[in-house]
Amino acid sequence: MKKSILVVIFGLLGLFQITDTYGQRFFETETVEEADFTVFFVFEASQSDLKVFFVYTAEEAVKPGLWMEVPTVDEADIKIIFVDDESQADIKISMVEAVEDAGWNTEGHEALLKFKAQ
Repeated sequence: MKKSILVVIFGLLGLFQITDTYGQRFFETETVEEADFTVFFVFEASQSDLKVFFVYTAEEAVKPGLWMEVPTVDEADIKIIFVDDESQADIKISMVEAVEDAGWNTEGHEALLKFKAQ
């Protein structure tokens, strides 16, 4: 289930416009113990804590919600793992189609993503 969600997420990335904004870099870990926090993907933005827009370049982070996957843990600002059970998640994310739509949807989870400029 987790892998099929990731296939959907990254498959949809091809539909989105590539922009010249930059993002918070994340690395997907193999185990919950290695992750900074757990993530559950939801399809409806109204049900998410954070609306995420995936970017392809990481020179500087503009705001929370702009994410870029990196190949190694050393390159990452945050380490996450996707979980299949919503009750096991620290945060729920949804994908948005525009940079300006990325950001917090609910309050109370901001400490998980301490935003830092690159």
